[in-house]
Amino acid sequence: PLHTPPHPTRHSPSSPGAALAVVSWQMPLILSAVVARGSFVLCEYDASTGADDLTEVSRKVLPKIPRTGAIRSYVYAGHTFNYLLEKDLIFLCIAAPAAGQELVFEFLNEARRSFESLSRRLGGANREAELTKMLRDLIARYNKDKGGSKVRQMEQDLEDVTDLMRDNLSKVMERGERIDSLLDKTNMLKSESVSFRKNAKRYNDDLWWQDQRGRMLLGLVAMAVIVILTWRTMHKT
Repeated sequence: PLHTPPHPTRHSPSSPGAALAVVSWQMPLILSAVVARGSFVLCEYDASTGADDLTEVSRKVLPKIPRTGAIRSYVYAGHTFNYLLEKDLIFLCIAAPAAGQELVFEFLNEARRSFESLSRRLGGANREAELTKMLRDLIARYNKDKGGSKVRQMEQDLEDVTDLMRDNLSKVMERGERIDSLLDKTNMLKSESVSFRKNAKRYNDDLWWQDQRGRMLLGLVAMAVIVILTWRTMHKT
């Protein structure tokens, strides 16, 4: 029969430090981890705080994992099931969707390296307990350090998005002011163009009258010359 290591007992906090520790456990990113050879569990640890027994869920998932593809990730029942295949070993991790694939597979690769390193050095009855402790400490470290950095990264991303939205809003408002300025300039140009057309028409009219006056004067001079010549001719006769 397979021996399942006992789950850590979670006592009620009796001090502010213990209360903070319980709060930090309420939303872990890495919930459970299992290392198995086929369906035979070598070590496992469940850090979840919910009602689901993820250890039992992991044992049911192991026989269904295909032996094709080194790394895979699936989403089911509000959790992500992620596994890494290394020869005949399966490194299975159940995580919260907020953990993201990068963090999860970084955890799986580090679990693989730590497992291989410990397996070469350990032996005897304490081997399974030490490997389980390794998983426990690794999960706790990722939930504390990586989870905190992920939250800070999310806060930074949110702040960057907020700054970008403010910048875009400022540009939109500035663009609105520029549009108003362009409309004012357009109206001014339109009125100036109307005034220019009127002045141009008046100028053309003045040029036309000046040309006509010149022609009229030339015609009168020509008529006067003709009259004078005619009168002199008649006077001589």
